[in-house]
Amino acid sequence: LRRELCGVALSLSNGKHCRVAKDTRFYPMILAVDIGNSNICIGGLDGMKVLFTARMVTRPRCTGDEYTAELKFLLGRLGVTPEAVIVCSVVPDLTKVLADACTRLTGRKAMLVSPALNTGLTFAVDAPDRVGRDRIADATAAAAHYPLPCMTVDLGTATTYNVISSKRAFLGGFILPGVQTSLRAISSGTAQLPPISPETPDGRNTVECLNNGVMFGTAAMLDGLAARVEAELGEPLTVVATGGLAPCIMPCCTRKVIYDSDLLFKGLAILYSKNAE
Repeated sequence: LRRELCGVALSLSNGKHCRVAKDTRFYPMILAVDIGNSNICIGGLDGMKVLFTARMVTRPRCTGDEYTAELKFLLGRLGVTPEAVIVCSVVPDLTKVLADACTRLTGRKAMLVSPALNTGLTFAVDAPDRVGRDRIADATAAAAHYPLPCMTVDLGTATTYNVISSKRAFLGGFILPGVQTSLRAISSGTAQLPPISPETPDGRNTVECLNNGVMFGTAAMLDGLAARVEAELGEPLTVVATGGLAPCIMPCCTRKVIYDSDLLFKGLAILYSKNAE
């Protein structure tokens, strides 16, 4: 089920989940908020289950009152009353704004994702505190749900790769311009190229060639980076992809890639369960 309400894209997995989400007397709910550069993703978590997800456009100049109103409308429309909040943010200016908005609605202080939390991982990087909070959530979920070593690929505004060793060490990874970011850059920076979007056509004209370039180029990059990491580690590597464009890229890959649309929310559920008082 998918609805549009007040500019918020809302998805419910199925009728059963819809009923569960509306009965908070028996299903304690965690409100999970992922603040990204382009979108704010919201999820309702019941233990390790993702009951619903919603998406709002990230607006850096939006006030706490405005975000509070939007969240109140969303939660009221669903008929849910979250009992806890966890916030994951890569937009520092909005972290406190959204955390405070959630606190005003729930009466509960928001847990903020950071490497200081119990993640179940060690951080073998120069500055753990500078690791993107979304990357921490993705890595936490991957280490808990998939065979290690593992590489996660999150296809968002930026494409981020995280590598987790067989000893549950976060080894860093790669950060690259996202698919849509690359397409916008080449369209706006050239005089004769029209706006384009990710597709998988045959490449018989300029637009199709550009689409092919970004789609198969991204897939080849994923395959190539996975092969290099696998060779460096000397062990078979599990590759897990997430993000809205992942299903478009995966068919272009030559190696097995697992798709997990809720990877980040699964990570937030684990982080909350490990760190709740």
